[in-house]
This record gives sequence, structure tokens and C-alpha cells, in this order.
Amino acid sequence: MELTARGEDYLKTIYKLQKESKVVRVKDLSAIMGVKAPTVVGILSSLKAKGYVRQEPYGYLVLTGEGEEVASRLVEKEVSIRDFLREVLGLDEEEAELNACAMEHGISPKCLERFLAFIRFIGLCEWGKPRWLEQFRIFVETGESRPCTCDHREEKQAG
Repeated sequence: MELTARGEDYLKTIYKLQKESKVVRVKDLSAIMGVKAPTVVGILSSLKAKGYVRQEPYGYLVLTGEGEEVASRLVEKEVSIRDFLREVLGLDEEEAELNACAMEHGISPKCLERFLAFIRFIGLCEWGKPRWLEQFRIFVETGESRPCTCDHREEKQAG
């Protein structure tokens, strides 16, 4: 079922809180999301109607199996994007976190899929981080480009 960006954020927050403390309440979400309880209740109504969340006695919130599955995927995407922004682009933790959330919600599903595939591709390099990545870091820090040292360029010059 289709979720709004706000709904996704609440689902991820419930997921993270469940992993940390096992008990999630409306007042916890209210404090973390920086909104009043009625706002939380409104979003929760939508998440309950979609079958992602249920409310236990004493007001505890619990993700359903489907809710946990969706939230887990959302958190994985956010973490992958955040790590890319930190490790590849060199952003600090706070800026990477803010931008990861915005990017996750602001790009098309196909673009997000390709972006995540690129992140996985970089991570699969059997020789560690690609040389061009180190060259990029130097470029970001100094503004200067170093000569390319990749094997492909050397082959082209020899041929």
C-alpha cells in the first residue's frame, strides 16, 4: 500500500524505537517527531488502516509483520544512502542523515533503485575502494585533479 513520506518516517521511527526499547507509545513518537499527540494519532490511524501498526492495551504501538518488513526496507535504504553520503561524498553525520531522508522521499523509485545498486556495486569491488574514489576525495578537499592512474587509461595510451 502507498505510504506518504510522513507515514514512512513514522514507520521507520516506530521500527527503530521497537529495536531500542521494545515499547513505543504515542508520547514517544510525539517527542521524537516534534509534534503534538493529535498529529501522531492522525498518522497512526492511517498506518493502522493500512495494516502496518496495531495498538496494544495500555496504548503500546507494535508493527505488524508487514509493517516491520516495510519499515526494515525503508531503514535499509536510508542507511545505504546515508553511508554513501558520508563515506563516498565525505559529508558529516548530521548533514548525511538529513540529506538521506530527503533523497529517499524526493527521488523516483527507479532512480532510488539505481542509486542503491550503484552503492552495492562500489561495495562489491574485490580490490577494496576504487582508485577513482580516493581521487574524488582529494579533489573535494583540494579542488585539484590528479592525473588518472586507472589501468584502462594506461591501456588506451599504449594502444
